[in-house]
This record gives sequence, C-alpha cells and structure tokens, in this order.
Amino acid sequence: MTDLSTLSRRHFIRVSVLAGGGLLVACGGGSSSSGNSGANNSPDDNAGTPSTPADVIQVGEFMRISTDNQITILVGAAEIGQGALTAIPMIVAEELDADWSKVTSELSPVAIKFNNPYFQNLLQFTVASSAIRGYFEGQRRVGATVRQMLINAAAKRWDVSPSSLRTEASHVIDDVGGRSASYGELSSAAALENVPSNPTLKDPASYRIIGTSPQRLDAVKKTNGSFKYGMDVDIPNMLTAVIARPPRFNGQALNVDDNAALAVPGVRSVHTILNGVAVVADDFWAAEQGRKALVVQWNELLAGRTDSATQRTAYNLRLNIPGVPIRNDGLVLAAQTLASQTLSADYYFPFMAHAAMEPLNVVVDYDGSSAEIWTGTQSASLDKIFAGLILGLPPGQINFHVMPSGGGFGRRGNPLADYVRDACAVAKSLRQPVKVIWTREDDMKGGFYRPAAAVRVSASIDSANNISAWTHRSVTQDVTALLYAENLLDSVADFTLPPLKELTDFETGMPYKIDNVFMDAHLTVNLAMPALWMRSVNKFTDVFAQETFIDELALRVNKNPYNFRRDLLTEKPRHLAVLDAVAEAANWGFSGTGISQGISVMGHWNSFVAQVVEVSISASRELTVHRVVSAVDCGTAVNPDLVKAQVESAVIFALSSILFGEILLEDGVVQQSNFDDYPVLRMYQTPIIETIIVDSGNPVGGVGELGVPCVGPALANAIFAATGERIRELPLTHSNFKIV
Repeated sequence: MTDLSTLSRRHFIRVSVLAGGGLLVACGGGSSSSGNSGANNSPDDNAGTPSTPADVIQVGEFMRISTDNQITILVGAAEIGQGALTAIPMIVAEELDADWSKVTSELSPVAIKFNNPYFQNLLQFTVASSAIRGYFEGQRRVGATVRQMLINAAAKRWDVSPSSLRTEASHVIDDVGGRSASYGELSSAAALENVPSNPTLKDPASYRIIGTSPQRLDAVKKTNGSFKYGMDVDIPNMLTAVIARPPRFNGQALNVDDNAALAVPGVRSVHTILNGVAVVADDFWAAEQGRKALVVQWNELLAGRTDSATQRTAYNLRLNIPGVPIRNDGLVLAAQTLASQTLSADYYFPFMAHAAMEPLNVVVDYDGSSAEIWTGTQSASLDKIFAGLILGLPPGQINFHVMPSGGGFGRRGNPLADYVRDACAVAKSLRQPVKVIWTREDDMKGGFYRPAAAVRVSASIDSANNISAWTHRSVTQDVTALLYAENLLDSVADFTLPPLKELTDFETGMPYKIDNVFMDAHLTVNLAMPALWMRSVNKFTDVFAQETFIDELALRVNKNPYNFRRDLLTEKPRHLAVLDAVAEAANWGFSGTGISQGISVMGHWNSFVAQVVEVSISASRELTVHRVVSAVDCGTAVNPDLVKAQVESAVIFALSSILFGEILLEDGVVQQSNFDDYPVLRMYQTPIIETIIVDSGNPVGGVGELGVPCVGPALANAIFAATGERIRELPLTHSNFKIV
C-alpha cells in the first residue's frame, strides 16, 4: 500500500495484479483493513455477471480493471434511490477516460477505505446530502492516478515519452506511432508502475462524462425486476422473524406466554430481546401469525408517555423563553425599539414518519464465531460496530453487505443502529440464518421520526419600510443540533474557516440583507421519544417559517414577494440567480385564471434552490396543486438527469409531508399505522413538476434534500394568494383543505 499524502490528505491508492491479469485499485481514506472477506458478494448482489477469471476473484475494496477491458467501480456511498451507483462511477470514469459502456458498479464492503471524506473519513455515512460532495475530489484523483499509470505502462512498452500519449475510451493512444492499447491489455504492467504523487486533473471544460446524463447503471435491472434490495436477500436455511414491540417506546417484555404462538404451523421459536419479543418461523406469514398469537405483559415503568397535545403546549410555552444563541448580528433590541412596527408569527410542526417504500429488514447469518449481515443502510460503519458489540465479534469476523434501499430519507442513517441491533440480538439467540422483517405497521410505529418543532419569527420595519431587525426562535429535539455543524464540516475538510457571518448565513438559512438578526433555539432532550433527521431536517421547519413570513412582510410594505426578495438578496448572487431563473420559468405574476402562485428560496448543502408552486382552491376548499417549478444551482451537476430526478422526488416527498404528514401520540402510543392513516401523495394528486439547472460552475453541492424545504412555504404562500389565509401549522389537513 502506498500512502500518497500529496495526492490528497484523505485518500490513498493501492495497486496490485489480479490473478489471470488485470489491475486492482483500492481507493478511499484511512489505512485500516476492512475485515471483510470480499466485496459485496452476497448471492443477491447487483454486480454484473463475471466475464473473466479476474472478475471472480474476491478482491475486497477495489476498483477492478479486468483483462477484457471491463471496469468495475465499488461505491462507498449508500444507494437509496439517489443514483450513487451511477454518479460516483461517472466521476472516476471521467478522469480515467474510461469507455462508459464498459463501466459497471457495486456497493463497496464496509471498510475504512470507503469512509465518506465529508465526515473526515470517520464514517461510511450517507446523510446530509453528502455523497457526491463528499467523494467527488477523491474519486477524481483516483481516476487520474490510474490513467497516468496506464499511460506510463504504455510509454515503456512503446519506448516513447508519456507526454506524447493520450487516452480515450479506455485506450492509451499513440497518435505518432499509429497504435493503441486497451486498459485491459495494459493493466498488469500498469500495476508495476510507481504511483504518481500529483496526477493532473482534467479541466472541467474537457469533461466528456461529467455533465452528461447517461442511463443509470441500475436502470435495466430495476426495470426488469432483477435489481436486489435488502428485502430480496435469500440465503440457504434462512428463517424469518418479526418482533412484537411494546405499545410505548422504552417498554420491555415482563411476561411472555408463547404457547399459542408456538402452536402456529411453521413457527420455530420465540425469543425475548431488549426491545421486544421475536417470533421465528419458516416464512413471514407464519411468523406474523405467531406474533398475533403472542400474549405479552409489558413493563412500562420506563416507557415514554409523550402526548402530542401536551407537547405542543409545552413547546409553545418555551417560545417565550430565550434559548441557545445561534446567530447574533447587530443591535436587535435597539432596532426593535426604533421600528415603526414589529410583527411576529408562531408555527407548529408535528412528528412525521419517513415512510420509505421498503420497510426495514436485516439478514444475519451468525454461527457463534463469525457473521454475515445484509441490509440497506445509510450508516454502514456504525451498524457494523453495533453488530459486533451485540454479537461479541471483532470487525474482522463480520462480513457486512450493504444492500440498495427502497428509500431511506435518514431513517436508515440511525447512529444508534436500532434495527441492526435488534436483528443481531435475534440471530445471537438463534444461531441460524434469519431475516428480521419490519412490517409497514412496525415501520410506522417504530419511532425515529422527524422531530416535532415550534418556531417563532418576528421582524421590525422602520419608517422607510425596510426590515430593520429579525428574530427566529426554534424549539425541537436535540437531534437537529448536529445539523447546524454541516458547513463547519465543509470548512474543516478544507482546513479553512469562513467568516462567522458567512457561516451562520448558510447554517441558519437566512440569506437576506438584514443588519440586525438574532436567532436562538431550544434543543430539548426527550429520551422517551426517538427522533432522527429526516430529509432536509430542520430546514423543513425553519425555512417554512422564514419564507412564509418574508411574504407577509412583502405585502405589509406593498411589494411583490418576488421583487421584495430580490431587493434583499443583492449580496447573494447564487440565491438571486435561482430566484430569477424560477420566476422566469414559472412566468411569475402571469398565472392562468383561477391559479395562484407562491415563491420561496434558500441555500444549503452548498447548493441553492428557488421554487414556485401553483394552486387553485375551490369554494368547497378543494386544493389542487397544479405545478411546481424548481431552479437549482448545485455547482457542478455530475449527472443532470439524476439531479432533476432527486429534486422532483423531493417535491413529491415534501408534498406528502406538507399535505398529510402527522404522527400523533396519545399517552405515548402512536396512533398511525399504515398508509391508510398516514397517506403519501397519490399519482392523481401529483402536479406537473419542472426543474431547471442553473450552471454556476462552482464546486459540487448536495442535492438529495435540496428540493424539500421550499415546497412548503411556496405552497403556503400560494394558498394565501388564493384565499388570504396564512398557514401556521402542518399538515394542511388541519386547515380543512381537501386535497384533489
């Protein structure tokens, strides 16, 4: 292994020769071995069919260039539908000058070498829209390094200067000599070359792959149904388990009568674990029937008693108490004293469920001395650590296969690894391959929701009709505190720190030119109510309050909401660019008869978005969302079609939350259970969605969450334009709208 500190402070390259020829390249951050016996070699993986002896060698965490010129790139980021299995290989293939038609991809093993550089190479973690912006630079350097080694190998073969050669479509070409050699032909010789310490990266102007939209590498398998998710894993002698969980969080099984459960045909055994009682059977149906037959008395001495109505009252009271300062610019009190008027508004947001299409599931094969685990996860390294703790195994004895997920939205990025811990606890008792399945009802009632939140915003207006002061106070669970450090992570990664005001502008989502700003938050701790980040995290609530209130202020001073924002964004060119782009694309101010528009804008995850929502509302309060137009600046769009797909999926996700999303608790018991009482957007309710990419030429930004936060306020602003009603809480069903 060669440590290339000058290549990148967080990345290295390791090169060796495949049996039968071919080149192996390990790439990532850190220097520890994975403890995995091989790459994602589950019987249900999504790799291409091996075509040469080189391809079937278990080589662990490597990019593979085989003798038949096939290139396989292992991806450390989770594939949760966002296209990581395509976008990250595009980055490597670009600098490698690869023939894209010969490129395939696989999810990597859980290994330090594949940790996300965005998280300082400490975790293999796919949250905070960090996949592309985390791996981008390192994967470019990997591709450039291998390309140079292939050139050097060809130069020696032909006895010419490397500078006289060029690469194209997985070939090294000697134009003077009129010859070429494929990467497959050169791979064994290239493995013997010294690893370049400072490979030349392409000028973005010469990109051939980045910035284009080739078909997703997983598109065919997803279309024909052969693509394998965690739920599809099936291994020999595998049993199925479901877990009966207490009605209140933190409850524990006190007495279990399993006689009726064991009498169900196909039920094998019943096991009490920390978080419930597992019923193990030959198949899911038997396990589920066995669970229904269980009689469990629960110990609820430590159980949570969170009540939605009581919590809302408590949160609203805390809005009257100063919290922890997040931003403090200028002299807010003085500006408020001198103002002509001061306005304020309070908002409330309930708990919301992630509601991914694929419920949680884990397969564990544990024999007492080693284990293999298959699951879809956004938090692979932490899941593996917790699995080792539960099973009593060192990392080297666990082969952890990361599977694609049918949605995640943060739920599969739980640092506490709850669903993996439970599965390992069952497997430890069983010592036979077992798939632990969460039903939809388990998933909906299983906790780790978007935390409820209350927000108060206020603004002072001076005699010249300018905003002279702004305050913003949030009350929510402490899970969101971690997300206030996202841009700090960006800065630390580059060993630079921006001015404090620039950092807080990005983190608080307040881009407007207001001299006096104070923001604080109550980050409450509620151990009895499991909460977790959910797509766009606190931006969903904070931006809703900010952008609806900005509209109120615009109308108070008799300005068009779009022009009002423009006047406040003169020092924010990227915000302004997406705002102008979306206004033009949506034909702002000229909607059709009976159609009302709303607009909003924000910047976060090193990206920027503005959105316009168009609605109509009938006399009987039937609400129709007709169109959502988004303008997005994510810096360099690696694959524009994937960017659009991410933003448009986010629009649907956001509309589901805004229109219907609400988890209610009564005395600690969750009231929702499935899509009948926790609806998501139906196809007939889905509006026309248009997305424009604004190419700023800046470094890559995050996209996965970007399309969520502005949809809500733009929709609420459109509703005000149609009815004169202000939306202060979600979901919109509280406002007695019928969604059509």
